[in-house]
Amino acid sequence: MARVNGLGAVVINARDPALLAKWYRVVLGIDTQYSEPYGVYYTLLEDSVTGATIRFGIEPAKRHLSEYGRAVMLNFRVDDFNEFLQESAASGFPVERVERHDYGDFAYLRDPEGNPIEIWGEATKAVTSDK
Repeated sequence: MARVNGLGAVVINARDPALLAKWYRVVLGIDTQYSEPYGVYYTLLEDSVTGATIRFGIEPAKRHLSEYGRAVMLNFRVDDFNEFLQESAASGFPVERVERHDYGDFAYLRDPEGNPIEIWGEATKAVTSDK
């Protein structure tokens, strides 16, 4: 049986791909290129920790997108979690929730299309268990 052994791409269907590409550039620092023939914004994300390359794209939605929850949440690792929190608030897109665990710090927000985003950073504070 074939098994998944990595992430090949993250593709987001968007009502307004240009606006969403701009948001990802301004808020998360992901700079994409526009492909005129396909109407898609894309880039290759280089993971500085694992060395993996992930394809990232934003394409026009082919159907109406639900105003409700999404089936996929994107997870991005950041090099400075606390700095990200400050920059996110300053950009006008503050995080909705922050969780700190012994295995990492997490921040949750949504992009302008309503897609959930999880930001992960190295743990900045030890968490103890009440077992």
